[in-house]
Amino acid sequence: MVWPVAEAIQSRMGKPLVYHVHSVDRAEYEIGEEPFPWLVHSGQETAIASADRLIALSRDERDLLTHYYPKVRDRVRVVGNGIDDSVAAAAAARRDRSPDMPLVLYSGRLVERKGIRELLAAIPRVLEAAPNARFVLAGGPPPLSGTEVAAQWLTPELDPYLGRIHFTGWLSPSELSGWYRAADVLVVPSRYEPFGMVILEGMLHGLPIVASNVGGPAEILEHGRTGLLFTPRDAVGLAEALIALVRDEGSRRAMGRAGAEKVRCAWTWPVRVASMRRVYEELLPPADISSTNGRGLLAGATSRRQLALASG
Repeated sequence: MVWPVAEAIQSRMGKPLVYHVHSVDRAEYEIGEEPFPWLVHSGQETAIASADRLIALSRDERDLLTHYYPKVRDRVRVVGNGIDDSVAAAAAARRDRSPDMPLVLYSGRLVERKGIRELLAAIPRVLEAAPNARFVLAGGPPPLSGTEVAAQWLTPELDPYLGRIHFTGWLSPSELSGWYRAADVLVVPSRYEPFGMVILEGMLHGLPIVASNVGGPAEILEHGRTGLLFTPRDAVGLAEALIALVRDEGSRRAMGRAGAEKVRCAWTWPVRVASMRRVYEELLPPADISSTNGRGLLAGATSRRQLALASG
């Protein structure tokens, strides 16, 4: 949606442009089955064709890009996102959580491609097997309360379980952080997930993850060690994975600790920036690369040969 601005910068300056592709619009509708294809008018196709380098967030996203746009194959590089650590997240990862009433957290947009319907279909099976479990769905359009968001998604089949299902509505970052600290399991049931920042957020807080075996989650998580992967759109498989964790405090604790260690050694920004820097250096003359002298690529590029940057 910001492509016209990036295109103007590219045209006027004549500089290389790097496009960070956060999702492939066509996949949102063909794989994620989003019902309202407003993104098809975003200009992404033109941006992809015009960029000098494309950064895909996962190998799966690289494959999607080259499937839809074969001509860009040689311009695609894979660099996943990073995350900042925090004192609160580190403390949450170390603390012992309550074994009696495990809380399963969903965090993110409530849209079709995120697998919300599959999650809601799995909840009765989970709560029948683990009556003490609770579900919290955090997120929703900013104007709506949790009650209003719930009214959009709840079905009559969930009526017997309403006391154990909570929709928060839109949350501030600090409010959302509170739910990460309170949760015992994070669930990411997406049909299509280019990366999944919530995966990193959950791991940072010491949460075991139950996620669809797609895209970013499949590449970030180690099945059986930092989380459990299930086949996307499979509500029964999702339920079984959740039941396995909510019933087993030891597995939750072991996976959560393994995830907290993994995210801090592989996915924090100081680790990820080096890979991203190398993509930008491909577009700089050798003299400009050496003259950055360890001060950071973007600072060096600004004073010598500027790069245009688009993100979406």
